[in-house]
Amino acid sequence: MHALYGDPYNLRYWGGPPSSGLSETRRMMRWHLPYRPSAYVLWAIEEKDSRRVIGMINYHRRDRREKRVDVGWLLRPEYQGKGYMAEAARALLRHLIDTLKIHKVEALIRPENKPSIALAERLGFRLEGGPIRDRWFVSDRWHSVMLYGLIAGEDR
Repeated sequence: MHALYGDPYNLRYWGGPPSSGLSETRRMMRWHLPYRPSAYVLWAIEEKDSRRVIGMINYHRRDRREKRVDVGWLLRPEYQGKGYMAEAARALLRHLIDTLKIHKVEALIRPENKPSIALAERLGFRLEGGPIRDRWFVSDRWHSVMLYGLIAGEDR
């Protein structure tokens, strides 16, 4: 996970700064890994043949009353563009919609993050708004994001 969270280039569009070292990644993982399905869950993405962790996908900000949740994903650069994240995201969407009965899934994506936008659109997300100005404060700078949404029953 440190290879994922410690890479400034890979986290250039992320909503938080890269880990400064292995101890920070370990501290962050202690918070991320407990299973809290009522609000937040993170799954590691594993490459089947090597059994190597190559990314993560999560849901967060779950609103049980409105049946809405935010999602995020992150993949190591050398595995991008090979279908891993699309496979993981489809599985996550099935879980959210079929098992947790989520009505709406949202993703906040920085406008310059073209690969993530393309993935969201392939999964059936639609651009709903933005830029939402100064939504994320990362590394002493404000960043705007676009809001993408997927309603249960739309193509995934």
